[in-house]
Amino acid sequence: MRRSDLKAVDIIQMALGNKRTFSKTEAELAFLLKKRLTKKECSVLNDLANGVDQEVTMAELRIDEERYDALVSGALKKLKNQSVHGDFFE
Repeated sequence: MRRSDLKAVDIIQMALGNKRTFSKTEAELAFLLKKRLTKKECSVLNDLANGVDQEVTMAELRIDEERYDALVSGALKKLKNQSVHGDFFE
């Protein structure tokens, strides 16, 4: 997945809410997400934020439902980490 395809603002707002304003541009946020998350975690969160069906994502990544849930929960846990989400906001 390319950084230009990654909807970083939508992913971060889905995970952390939209209580604060972002201190970085969309491209910078996408770079931070790509740096902090694995390729599969980025792909799963991007599809989740864009409303893509779970079955389509699982078939595309060749994973089962258990692995899908583990990827989502692991990625959200990483994003909610204080040191990580401090990079996104002012």
